[in-house]
Amino acid sequence: MSILRIKNSKLEGEVYVNHSKSYLHRYIFASSFAGENTIIKGFDLSDDIKDTMLSLISFADFDLLDNGDVLVKPRENKKSPDRIRIEASGTTLRFMLLNILDGNLHEIYMGDKLYERPNDTIFKIFNDNGIKFHRNDKNKSITIKGDLVKDEYIITEDISSQFVSALLFKLARMNFDSRIILDCDISSRSYVDMSIKCLEDFGIEIEASENEFKIKGGQDFKSAGEYIIERDYSNAANYYAANYLGSDINIMDMDESSIQGDKKAIDILSKYDQTQNLSFDMKDSPDIVPILAMAALFRKHKTTFTSIKRLIFKESNRVQAIINELKKIGAKIIFTDDSLIVNPLEDIIMYTNMFDAYNDHRIAMMIAMLATKLDQDIFLSGYECVNKSYPKFFEDYISLGGEVNVIDNWK
Repeated sequence: MSILRIKNSKLEGEVYVNHSKSYLHRYIFASSFAGENTIIKGFDLSDDIKDTMLSLISFADFDLLDNGDVLVKPRENKKSPDRIRIEASGTTLRFMLLNILDGNLHEIYMGDKLYERPNDTIFKIFNDNGIKFHRNDKNKSITIKGDLVKDEYIITEDISSQFVSALLFKLARMNFDSRIILDCDISSRSYVDMSIKCLEDFGIEIEASENEFKIKGGQDFKSAGEYIIERDYSNAANYYAANYLGSDINIMDMDESSIQGDKKAIDILSKYDQTQNLSFDMKDSPDIVPILAMAALFRKHKTTFTSIKRLIFKESNRVQAIINELKKIGAKIIFTDDSLIVNPLEDIIMYTNMFDAYNDHRIAMMIAMLATKLDQDIFLSGYECVNKSYPKFFEDYISLGGEVNVIDNWK
């Protein structure tokens, strides 16, 4: 087993974070469904993006260009794959569960943790449309046969935005008009808005209001030829938090007009110096809770993050991972119902210098930024999980003055 030693270092300099993984997923799907070739600029090949590209290989070919762009060449005779494997990407899985449907039999195999993530909303859609499906707990797969026939979908419970986004992409490819009605709030609504932006960029007409989406049938995905993906606010949040903790980092080339929900990190951190207890609703930005919770330890007052129960079903149980890892320095964090209460850290008490990433990229990056506030080396297991979203994270960390080294054959 390899362990990463991280030394205490103030981070300084310029950093260009990876491009938005959420947008990349969507533009790769749309490019694969189009009739024309597409060049995607601002391309970063993370593990999640590999999942999406491998899942779509029967729809399109992908050429990685020398300048770092990717050329998507849709196949003339597109068809859904008979069998695919998706290792860990929740977005890829939710999009493929619906967009693989064509009336034929298909099998989707998954990594263990991905198989455990909840998909009841899509299974309800399957049942409502007479789609046959079977979950095989032994080999972690789902077998599906059928296609959508209904033209109206009413969402009556709080669900992940990925389900709505996946349904929008699927209905845009159907030959009948349809609509989605939201009879409730949904988590991470900004990701639905990002999906609509992508679909509109490919010529798909959607009449969108706060609680309803109307999709015309018989539409074709039409590529404009080239798209530029903006940089990722989810991962930039780590550097904004590091600045609050005392580092001096210029986060470069961020789109200030972005509709990414995790841009909210900037506003939240700007309030951390207020001399009062604070509470933030994280319904639309759950991914930045780990880094914000860690930074909140160094406030003078209590910080509460609400609407965070979905963190239990991420790559790890993020609520438990946050509590377990931060209590190693004396943190007092309480999870009640749907809220995470972070009490200010009175003193850093190092009960151990061994930390675990829980195979969760958000937790690994949280711990790396925590190291900038500690006065001794720490050791992080499972650090490779940053490849899920930000493979260059530790390379960028080092370029900013961070000191890390891999210890092989750790026992």
